[in-house]
Amino acid sequence: MIDFPFSFAQLALPTLPDLSELLVVPLALFGVVALLLWSGRIRQKVLVNVLALGVMLPLVQLCMVTLGVHWLGRELQPTLLGMLPPWIG
Repeated sequence: MIDFPFSFAQLALPTLPDLSELLVVPLALFGVVALLLWSGRIRQKVLVNVLALGVMLPLVQLCMVTLGVHWLGRELQPTLLGMLPPWIG
């Protein structure tokens, strides 16, 4: 067994920021665009399609990916730390 002069006792994977910090801007923009479309003030079909498919759909996908990464990071951190060799801890 090799003894290292420094300790890995404080070793931890970086933590993800709070989920509300990650999703506040995309969800706020989604809400504004949804209210704009719901009001019915826009009569051009092309602009409605651009806003719905080009803005809102990517925002929903961004939120889903962010939520998945956040959940996966929370679930995998103990597993990844458990896979480290015993001499590190």
